[in-house]
Amino acid sequence: MNTANRNTLWASIVAEELYRSGVRTVCISPGSRSTPLVIAFAELRDRHSDFQILVHIDERSSSFFALGLAKVQMAPVVLLCTSGTAAANYYPAIIEAYYSRIPLVVLTADRPPEMRDCGSGQTIDQINIYGKHVRYFFEVGTPEIIGFRLRYLRSLISRTVSIAVGKGDTPAGAVHLNFPFADPMPPIPVPTDIPEDLALSSPEAIFGNPSGGAYSQIITGMRAIDTNAIAAIANQIISHPKGVIVVGVYDAPNEFLASVRRLARATGYPLLIEATGAHRRDEIGHYDSFLRSPNFCETHAPEIVIRFGAMPTSKSYMLWLERHISCQQIVVGSTNSDPTHGITQALNIYPANFCEQLASYLENYAQTAWQDKQWRLDFELAESIAEHTINDALGAIEELFDGKVYAELAQILPANSYIYVASSTPIRDLDTFFHSDRPIKVLANRGANGIDGTISSALGAAWGCDQPMVLICGDLAFYHDLNGLLAAKKYDISLTIILLNNDGGGIFNLLPISKFEHTFEEFFGTAHGIDFAPIISAYNCEHVLIQDWQHFHESLTNSLESQGTQVLEIKSDRQRNKELHFSIWNQVIANCDRHFNQD
Repeated sequence: MNTANRNTLWASIVAEELYRSGVRTVCISPGSRSTPLVIAFAELRDRHSDFQILVHIDERSSSFFALGLAKVQMAPVVLLCTSGTAAANYYPAIIEAYYSRIPLVVLTADRPPEMRDCGSGQTIDQINIYGKHVRYFFEVGTPEIIGFRLRYLRSLISRTVSIAVGKGDTPAGAVHLNFPFADPMPPIPVPTDIPEDLALSSPEAIFGNPSGGAYSQIITGMRAIDTNAIAAIANQIISHPKGVIVVGVYDAPNEFLASVRRLARATGYPLLIEATGAHRRDEIGHYDSFLRSPNFCETHAPEIVIRFGAMPTSKSYMLWLERHISCQQIVVGSTNSDPTHGITQALNIYPANFCEQLASYLENYAQTAWQDKQWRLDFELAESIAEHTINDALGAIEELFDGKVYAELAQILPANSYIYVASSTPIRDLDTFFHSDRPIKVLANRGANGIDGTISSALGAAWGCDQPMVLICGDLAFYHDLNGLLAAKKYDISLTIILLNNDGGGIFNLLPISKFEHTFEEFFGTAHGIDFAPIISAYNCEHVLIQDWQHFHESLTNSLESQGTQVLEIKSDRQRNKELHFSIWNQVIANCDRHFNQD
């Protein structure tokens, strides 16, 4: 404990209690008002070799780096900044953490109350600055060195971390503690600040929980439903054999995939998995493509949909669901996740447990005669048609086409590697074109679906895991987070970035607005004409301009085996990309319509 003054002791207890509560990483952005906490974290690192500090000049980059790290490690990460607008730069990442349930512990330093709202420099109203997008907010108060207040501080910190990781009454997400500090900021000795008998009069305040664990502990179990509720859902399934199981955007735990596959076998339902949900080998992964077929959608009306994770990225899936809105939807693990506003049962329970409970009940108490085997075979046929149509179409394309990048990537990436995919066109193309026989973990910022902090998130994830990591992003997402590349340079992070540069907002070329040529390019196409190569070199990252597919294979293979960050830039034409996308989709539609003729 640093007992130089009240600020240093207060901050030392905060740092120690965070460590005891399971925090092992803090991302710090420089500033004066946060000095006591910075010193405390540095001293904590000296005592514990597994505690790590990363320093980011840009608060927005720092927050998204922490987000990617927390996502890949499924563990809380601390953010620390000074007072004023520094805190506001965390907001986009906090919003993403809220919607994607990522645990962040946000510590903002502040001026003491007497220096607020009086023209004092670098002072804004930080109380509830993040609104409802944090799971918990508390104004910690200025340091006061008495036993009761220090015990309160330990209890506050440990409970806050528990809330961040989802052990409280809410799902995981960001939590916010605001720390006002009066001078002095550095560890300047103030002899009168610390009572001499404090350790004797209040040992719990100074030494914490004698067990060495968190001071206040929240113990939680996995939510489940009783046998009667499981029986009721099983009866619904038996009465409605034409159902589907869907895995949408979901940071699934390791045990989930085996459980959901067992449930699919027990129900006889086809299992539709999007790329960000789970490894989809041998399941239905091309549904975004074949659900574009009017004939298939008209002749295959679902009676029940059981969904895990957020709504899939696929628009064609959404339209199919809206077309058959009378079907019963069962959404597992979320209480409000149905943008179609259909007839929904929301089950706020642990998804893997639910799969095991329901599968076990069906296996023990229901005969498989009720299953509609033709229903599942039709989905498997549509999957085969879409897969072969897309593979044949891509095989005939020799030019550099964004969609083919994902198919090539699926052939090269080793098992257990990671893809971090940007929002907008990349995540949609990944869902359509990336289908690997090897288990590849896909990460994405799909809580709020923004392009903010894409590079930083991927760098945080790459820093936090020991497997190869590839980021796929468009040029606008890349431009939006160029500051994030400083972390790659500073911490020598190994990451392969595939930069798909079609000079503007390629997603809009695929939307109806592209038909309005007189306004499209200025307001939506937004060509920028940036040469990224010198910017990339300024951050000590390697830049490679891809010439053809053989060059892509060689460059990607070399990058995956190299240290540091490499950017493989693939330039293409937005209009040509649009033509190729629609050509492939139209071929899938035609082939599916022919096989599923309504006559």
